[in-house]
Amino acid sequence: MQIIEIMEKTFIAESGDVALYLAMSKKAADEGDQDTARYLYDVAMDEAHHAADFAILLGKVKDTRSNVNLMLKDEIRSEKERSQAATMARAQGNEEAYQYFERSMHDERRHKAGLKVILSKLQEKD
Repeated sequence: MQIIEIMEKTFIAESGDVALYLAMSKKAADEGDQDTARYLYDVAMDEAHHAADFAILLGKVKDTRSNVNLMLKDEIRSEKERSQAATMARAQGNEEAYQYFERSMHDERRHKAGLKVILSKLQEKD
């Protein structure tokens, strides 16, 4: 196995670990165990930094304008996908999934708006 393949697998694994540690942190907090919640949150952030380092090493990160444009496209796509998934979840009677997708869709919309502001500011600098 080549080092690039190992780095790519590491990036994917670290990214997944972030989500799991955050979910575990939220669960511990819901159960009232704030010390464990905080520790798991800190580990999630460590894993996020590891993933970020590998994203940079793998060339996934470009200049700021390119990065913001890339993520804006992703947020636009994600908002649409979350909206469709919410509709599907509601049609199937899965209210919990519907609520998640609705909340996520609104977050994607907020992210999209923020990225547009950043792009506008970058254009003003030109």
